[in-house]
Amino acid sequence: MQKRVGLAVVGCGRVAYSHLPAIKELNDMAQLVATVSRTKEHAEEAARKFGAKRYYISLEEALQDSEIDAVVVCLPHYLHASASVKALEHGKHVLVEKPMANTVKEAEEMIRAAEKNGIILMSGQSRRFYDAVLKSKDYLDKGKIGKLIDINATLFGYIDKPPTPWWSSAEKARGLIIPLFGSHTIDYILWLFGKAPARVYAETYSNNSNWEGEDEASILMGFDDGSMASVTMSWNARLVKISGMEADKKILPTPIYNRYVIGSEGTMHLEDELELSLNGKKLVSGEQKPDNFYLQMKEFVTSIIEKREPLASGKEVKKVIEVMEASQISAKEHRVVYL
Repeated sequence: MQKRVGLAVVGCGRVAYSHLPAIKELNDMAQLVATVSRTKEHAEEAARKFGAKRYYISLEEALQDSEIDAVVVCLPHYLHASASVKALEHGKHVLVEKPMANTVKEAEEMIRAAEKNGIILMSGQSRRFYDAVLKSKDYLDKGKIGKLIDINATLFGYIDKPPTPWWSSAEKARGLIIPLFGSHTIDYILWLFGKAPARVYAETYSNNSNWEGEDEASILMGFDDGSMASVTMSWNARLVKISGMEADKKILPTPIYNRYVIGSEGTMHLEDELELSLNGKKLVSGEQKPDNFYLQMKEFVTSIIEKREPLASGKEVKKVIEVMEASQISAKEHRVVYL
């Protein structure tokens, strides 16, 4: 019988509670060895709720645990690189939440640590793992829309206050809407194109004094074959009626998220992550089961067992960090950035 992969979840905040149920559901191939948080109560509560063998309040201590084969890094953006490199240097495989890193330099340090130790580094691009999203990639690869010409992505929603204090810092978050939401959209675009763009131009704006980073962003990407992609995002779009109770929430309500994938012989429309249409004909719709975090965790654990590179490997997702960094330079300096 195959030994189960021993996992530790590092950081027990909001996003960890998307990964923890996935580990529990993968009981046949993975087990939750430990939870890790600087706050004892958070680590202890997560361990109790999801059946971890133990908990730690120090990452360094957890990395000495021989039962831990891999870690899931669920820390704030500015801690992704340092925590991941420490784990990789201790021989632990790493699944790190998006964005993989705050800078290209950090991403390269993480990749080097993984390669040096012959272990897996995977980025948590969880929105790849929806049936509709996976099918759009499959249809493109099978030539259902011909040559890929353009991807147009829009994300509109309304957020008034950051759900956690570090979001307010542009340095810690490395901006705001670009790394938090744009990382998913940019990843989708580069995944479908299979390459980074040749040039990037961006404009950003911050409307809300509750944070320093951008809450409006438009990014234009040009590829060396003349194809293109664009991303437009807003956290100031009040598109639905908000009730009195909802008005007290920090994040309101589910954003409107669309991507149009335009080819020489057809067009796909991806609405949120649940509905996919081809030339107006609906191909996929309805609730996602099993959920995307389960499918992502299964890919991570399976890649460890099979000793292969996972989907959304660190090496692949480094291109996303390059485009994000180029977008922020472009917006600051009002110029095209060539990659």
